[in-house]
Amino acid sequence: MSATDSPATPVRLALTMGDAAGIGPEVIVKTLAHLDATQSPIEAVVYGSNEVMRQEARALGYTGAIEVVEVGPELDFSKRPVGRLDRRAALVQWRALQRAMEDVDQGRADAIVTAPWNKALFELAEMPVVGHTEVLQAHYGQDRVVMMLGGERLKVALVTTHVALSEVSQRLSAPLLREICAVTLAGLKERFGVARPRLAVCGLNPHAGERGHMGDEELLWIDQAVADLDREFSDAEISGPWPADTLFAKFRGEGMPYDAVICMYHDQGLIPLKLLHFGESANITLGLPIIRTSVDHGTAYDIAGKGVADAGSMIYATELAAKMVARVRGGVF
Repeated sequence: MSATDSPATPVRLALTMGDAAGIGPEVIVKTLAHLDATQSPIEAVVYGSNEVMRQEARALGYTGAIEVVEVGPELDFSKRPVGRLDRRAALVQWRALQRAMEDVDQGRADAIVTAPWNKALFELAEMPVVGHTEVLQAHYGQDRVVMMLGGERLKVALVTTHVALSEVSQRLSAPLLREICAVTLAGLKERFGVARPRLAVCGLNPHAGERGHMGDEELLWIDQAVADLDREFSDAEISGPWPADTLFAKFRGEGMPYDAVICMYHDQGLIPLKLLHFGESANITLGLPIIRTSVDHGTAYDIAGKGVADAGSMIYATELAAKMVARVRGGVF
């Protein structure tokens, strides 16, 4: 993608189907219907099973064209699994991402948008249990990537992700916090067009430790680490550590007090994010040489096949990816 490309150039996105037994196919079909209704210039290509997408379109009454890159031609999906683990779904969700990365690398697609997949499926196919982010990080050889979830007002970046709460404190360190902040700052500039990002760093403990009365990590290293980062990154503003409860309350008012919040653990960031933006936010992987967005939810087996899934996050993730592509090209979507 070149900065000389016209902003009007269509954006071609690789939408990976994810778990065929979950709500991924449904939210993709609903996203395609939304793109049709809004006459979007996005060219959305689905990577997965043509048979599954055909069944889903028929169930939802969608009559528009669906371009599918078939990744499981030998798999029989005439009886599609719905709401249950199935080995065929494991193969398709894996192959879809692999083919999407190949096509982005070769310039046949501009970015990847992933529907949810189920890690537990891989055990059925005797494959390593792994998530989208880890596969992307390994494929592109990146030492550090950052999981950011964001909506229009609030964006959170996680220092630790899927880690037991009892292990969080052991995994945190000043060098790790620095890496997360550095990748987040670069992502805000490159992907979101923020010239001088403002980062707020959450404390680990209630009340950010209250001077050691509720935990001493802040006193031992977090206070100093944040001050050092603010000095080091002169093209940004980094403050904290802030008590998380009062920090997130600031996002209820007018304006955006910060461009992103650095959160020490998963629920510290995702609970306020989903309270404010659920269905209107996306998962963004920062630190990759390509653009990848995803939904902010899982496969939802309990409602799969019922036609009631909310496609808001898939729509948001798709349109956000297109905006990022246009920004990298030097235009506006």
